[in-house]
Amino acid sequence: MRKAKTLLAVYLAYMLEYRAELFLWALAGALPLILLGVWTEAARGGEFALSPGEFARYFLMVFLVRQATVVWVVWEFERDVVEGRLSFRLLRPLDPFFDHLAAHVAERLARLPFVVLLTLLFFWLFPRPALCLNLAPSSWGSFSPFWPFCSAT
Repeated sequence: MRKAKTLLAVYLAYMLEYRAELFLWALAGALPLILLGVWTEAARGGEFALSPGEFARYFLMVFLVRQATVVWVVWEFERDVVEGRLSFRLLRPLDPFFDHLAAHVAERLARLPFVVLLTLLFFWLFPRPALCLNLAPSSWGSFSPFWPFCSAT
């Protein structure tokens, strides 16, 4: 457990060292939030199957899923193999898997504040659709703790 804490602390410090790069990667993943604005405006002026609020909820979920599921371990592992760094890691008494796992978890933790800020921006720009997030399957009907405050948007 002590080794895991140390690895996580080292990789978190490494990730925070490159905050500007991390911010740019988080912004690059914010494309769904840009498309959210485009499609909600298009839905207000045209005939679409989804309402502006439904578009807003959809693109928020796309953004959150994209931020949560990005994994760079394959490219890092390939680079380690090609550049010969994996050989040195194999000589250590710790499996290289734990290095990659710690780097991945640290990157997720370092990116989290940017994701939270962009999500809060969504809640500020789209307060009504955010309250009416429909997390239930459509066969269950519309369920949300804020359902009484929601109207068809």
